[in-house]
Amino acid sequence: MDRLKKKRVFFYLGSFLLPLFIVGCVYFLLELAPFGNKNLLVSDLGTQYMHFLSMFKRMIQEGTLSFYSFSNVIGGTVLPLAAYYLLSPFNFIALAFPYEELPIAILLIIGLKIAFMGLTMAYYLEKTYRKSTYMTWLFSTSYSLCGFVVVYCLNFMWLDALILLPVLVLGIQRLWDEGKYLLYSLALFAAIVTNYYLGYMLCIFVVFYSFYWRFKKDNSGFKKNCVAFFKDGKLFWLASILTGVATSFILIPAVEGMLQTKKTNFDSSTFLPYPKFGTAFFSQFGLGAINFELRLDHLPTIFSGILMTMLFISYFLEKRIPKREKKATAYLLGFIFLSFWLDVINTIWHMFQSPAGFPYRNAFIFSFLVIKFAYEAYLKMNKKEGFSLSVPFIFSVLLLLGYISLMISETQGSIVSSVYLLISLFFIWLYYFIFRIECRKNSGQPWLKVVLVLLVCLELGGNYWIALKDIPFGNQQQFASTYRSQSEIIDELEQKNGGLFRLKQTLDSQFAGYSEQNNGYNNSFLYGYAGVSGYTSTLDANVQEMLNDVGLYEKNDRRISYVDDSQVINMLLNVPYEMMPTVKEKVPLSFSTNKTNVYENSEAIGMGFLAANDFDSVKLKKNEPLENQENILQGIKKIAEPYFKSPAIIDSDASPEDSYSLTVKPIVSGNVYFRIPDVKWKTIDKLVVNGEKINQTIYVATNQLFNLGYAEKDELLSIQVYTKKKTDINKWQLATLDQQVFDNFIEKERKQALQLYKRDTGTLRGNVSVSSTENQLLFLSVPYDRGWQVKVDGQKVKTFPVLTNFTGIHLSKGNHQIEMKYRPRSFQIGLVISLIVLSGVGIYYFIGTLFRSNKFD
Repeated sequence: MDRLKKKRVFFYLGSFLLPLFIVGCVYFLLELAPFGNKNLLVSDLGTQYMHFLSMFKRMIQEGTLSFYSFSNVIGGTVLPLAAYYLLSPFNFIALAFPYEELPIAILLIIGLKIAFMGLTMAYYLEKTYRKSTYMTWLFSTSYSLCGFVVVYCLNFMWLDALILLPVLVLGIQRLWDEGKYLLYSLALFAAIVTNYYLGYMLCIFVVFYSFYWRFKKDNSGFKKNCVAFFKDGKLFWLASILTGVATSFILIPAVEGMLQTKKTNFDSSTFLPYPKFGTAFFSQFGLGAINFELRLDHLPTIFSGILMTMLFISYFLEKRIPKREKKATAYLLGFIFLSFWLDVINTIWHMFQSPAGFPYRNAFIFSFLVIKFAYEAYLKMNKKEGFSLSVPFIFSVLLLLGYISLMISETQGSIVSSVYLLISLFFIWLYYFIFRIECRKNSGQPWLKVVLVLLVCLELGGNYWIALKDIPFGNQQQFASTYRSQSEIIDELEQKNGGLFRLKQTLDSQFAGYSEQNNGYNNSFLYGYAGVSGYTSTLDANVQEMLNDVGLYEKNDRRISYVDDSQVINMLLNVPYEMMPTVKEKVPLSFSTNKTNVYENSEAIGMGFLAANDFDSVKLKKNEPLENQENILQGIKKIAEPYFKSPAIIDSDASPEDSYSLTVKPIVSGNVYFRIPDVKWKTIDKLVVNGEKINQTIYVATNQLFNLGYAEKDELLSIQVYTKKKTDINKWQLATLDQQVFDNFIEKERKQALQLYKRDTGTLRGNVSVSSTENQLLFLSVPYDRGWQVKVDGQKVKTFPVLTNFTGIHLSKGNHQIEMKYRPRSFQIGLVISLIVLSGVGIYYFIGTLFRSNKFD
């Protein structure tokens, strides 16, 4: 290897290792595993991303790769979820770690992604400006640790877009300058496939960057440039469209999945040209502008480094840079700024949906441009003069203006600490004087460059540390221990049951290694079982509404949770076991281990059962779970008396202040269910039953159906509610499920229940016997989906929705074998389209290569 090649290898290696070293130092200082016993099981990383990564690992390593998973709430396609969360090639790193060490694997993934950002940014700068000095590392490292990264690194599935952005921009430049489209197409394809959400944002950006790149080189007017952009940009538009269509195998299932969520509901107020912030924006150019507590609601995270911002300001003051280029740069930056500032443009950038937390998700593009133009200013800078005095002065004034704006506004809580303002000002003027010293005659000593590198690393690493240091870190040893013990119990239950069943699992947060309240929404993904709860951005709206209507808890559009026990829900969803940290009185334990008690639900009879022929006519009412459960039981087996019976009211008392009391006497023996309609449960201080406070292991903020436990006939039940707001005690809903009647009902249904068994990946089989002509509708506890192909005795049959979104089929009298396979048509259609496009482009490129090399002469 010659000297030049060695220098280039060292240059790129340094651009990769420097940000990785800074990240490693921050992890070490924070005592994150393996440097300590802390982990990042917080926010969405601790409730979603690690769990989805566990599913990815399980599918690859255990041979359960399928387009459908019963871990996805109560069952659903995983294609939209995978397209949003799991298609980064970095996720394969998780395969090298055991499940209980996935938090450590995630730290490595985040660190490597940040390192690759430094590498691709260095590659872009070197190829664009034909410079590869070691000072370039300051710019590439500043990009890899920009404000977006330090705040959103917990959303690590978004970081691939930052790796690809410099390559994508380089591809655009080559396409317009040289007519070479391959790099651009590959980068755009990778950006959309790895995360279509940020890939969509990059698609918007490449259009405007293309116009900028052409505009700054063409002296004709703006209107002529616009016409020429569309006329001369045929290759750009063709490459862009074909590349987008080539990702159909991901985009079509993703779009289909997103259309089935509640994200199709548009808020018209977010499409107004309303400014989202004022001069407080400038505070974000300084150190320590944001931390963990502000992650959900904050100003645009456009921190790019103090030195980078100083050079960026000097770009517009530098006389060696043509005014036309500055004008084009101002237009480009202005457009990106408008995507933050105006609500309507911000909404369009975020796929026409205002983000629910983590706003301004395209802020990394602004940081990229700041650093790009800072590098241009650095190359053009007069090395004998350094910074003009106006640069630190302008920066200081803008920073002070930003902080003053925060102080006098209603967003004072957005200031992490005023100390960081002073530190930022110190760095501004320190950089100014270092450059002044460097530019003096005969004073260009190597130690000054070393000091400059150390200062930039300290600045970037310090900002990253500030963003992470206040995180309520989890306990890695506790998490690993809990994971192993819970997995052993789940494996034992699966061996005991044999068939497909759902499991309700709740964990004590601290026992599970979490500092935050952990509601266990996605534990089914983490431990690999069929679940009853879920929290994803791809949650099917029909499934969520159906589950909420029968009694599950819906916190918001992305969450559904099985909070309290319900016998009817256990039957419908086939939940034979419940794992929980607390002890249930008067309920026999199956077995108990450290912090885990396992209870068996006798009412869970199978993944399907026979019902009356007109069962598909039963409709669920909105926000009426008790009435819906009664109608479901009557629809399966009609009886003269109701299954749920209202207790006799003995006494009631409504305090004028904050407490309400109700004494009732059940007229039958059974579990008593309680609900206060139209109340926000977070306004309830406590619920007391017979003098004992009812505590929930899962946080409840809105309406919830509570199981107050088993009560004998004529046993007095005293209920007290302490609340911050008035409530109408006459609207309280109380009902006892007649245990004897329900047991008889279950016993009869058990004889004609369907057990489903997983025979191979994506296939379920089971047998059912139909003995009555009146009960020939087979209810399947599987969400209705056109992707399911159901066969009865080898013949394909038509499915239809039951209870809004469960699956039903009609059967004839006799014994039948049921087979279910999942075949998503959207993926198949998308895959065919992608293969056609890729094959066509491949053939065209191959033939073109042959002609260019004179193979046909």
